[in-house]
Amino acid sequence: MIDTFYIGAYWKDRKQLLDSVIDPTVQTLKRLCEIDEHFLNLYELGMSRKQALECRVSLSPEYIKKLYQEGLKKNDLDQNGYSKIGYKLSLWTGHKDGEASNVSFGVGKSSERLSNVCLIEMPAEGPARDRLLTLAKVKQIMKVLIENWQPDVVVLNSKELSNALDVGNDIGWVTYRKGLKSKIKLKSDIITQVNFIDGYLFYLNSDVVYNYDLMNSLAALK
Repeated sequence: MIDTFYIGAYWKDRKQLLDSVIDPTVQTLKRLCEIDEHFLNLYELGMSRKQALECRVSLSPEYIKKLYQEGLKKNDLDQNGYSKIGYKLSLWTGHKDGEASNVSFGVGKSSERLSNVCLIEMPAEGPARDRLLTLAKVKQIMKVLIENWQPDVVVLNSKELSNALDVGNDIGWVTYRKGLKSKIKLKSDIITQVNFIDGYLFYLNSDVVYNYDLMNSLAALK
């Protein structure tokens, strides 16, 4: 079975007006296009593949705001223009099945029970998967998410890793944390990069960004 990978940025309640999430969204999408050609074309999700491919996304603030507004229901905003459940947007790269990615945002949430998230789902197969699942590309993508959203945690995670360690999205093959609650004792299998942007980056001491033989070493990050 092929493992499924994603890069997710997560942060707690942050009360925001819709206008304040537009620029970070646009900048995130533009930077992804610069990092890899896989993200050059983005489309709205549709009822069918054909329908979705007819809705190519413009990375203008006006267009992105329109897409966010289409996801809002009548009573989602309070009298001051804030939303407890936040603003949602999901886009698709348009590649054939197995080789496509989704990029989604669930941001501006001001509820303590809901996490804000920016999620980039990696292709299940194909040349883009091999390019994106390298430490250099993962670091570049994480940097974009950190600089635009100031999250508490960013991880390159996979379904198999999450299930094996039973840690949800707190630990990944590559893990960024804005701060540490306590000192962590790690084996030589884990490399720690201090001052990565404004936090800590942890990843395997391995030739590949994910190594199932070293998976259990990541449990020390709990």
